[in-house]
Amino acid sequence: MNDQATEVEDPQFTLGVVIPVPEPQRSVLREWRRKFGGADTESIDPHITLVSGDYLKSWEQAATQVHRVAADSSQFSVRLASARSFQPASQVVYLPLAEGSQRCWALHEALLAGPLRHESTFDYHPHLTIAQNVPEADLAAAYTALQEVELSFEVHSVQLFDTRDGAWNFCEQIALGR
Repeated sequence: MNDQATEVEDPQFTLGVVIPVPEPQRSVLREWRRKFGGADTESIDPHITLVSGDYLKSWEQAATQVHRVAADSSQFSVRLASARSFQPASQVVYLPLAEGSQRCWALHEALLAGPLRHESTFDYHPHLTIAQNVPEADLAAAYTALQEVELSFEVHSVQLFDTRDGAWNFCEQIALGR
């Protein structure tokens, strides 16, 4: 038995890897997020998160992993469907993926292999958030208004973000399948 205490390291940085939504769908989603999502969604472009969390490894190792996974991945289609909610677990209304979910799962798993491995509070569920941290009435309005959604786009790249000074900062866009 090892008598030495295990030292717990603090995260060195926070990293996010997302699928950006292209125009004209981005403008449509941005308007829905502005209408229902409040200030929390105003400054963040609509996206599908692949990985987000605190990491103990170096930024260079993490970025290299994202580049490797992107290079090994091909472009694919996403189709968003009618609004759903994570309530009561989380006060979120989102658009699920009717198409492209399996590809997002594959990217998520590949990204978490190696230096990006970390624990998450929630299980991964590919989606696009419309509203969160808003009054119940706004969540209900978003859920009701977005029951006939069918919005599609092609995924050609992922984006890499970090946090500095408490904000998400865009670092680079990385093409799939170079």
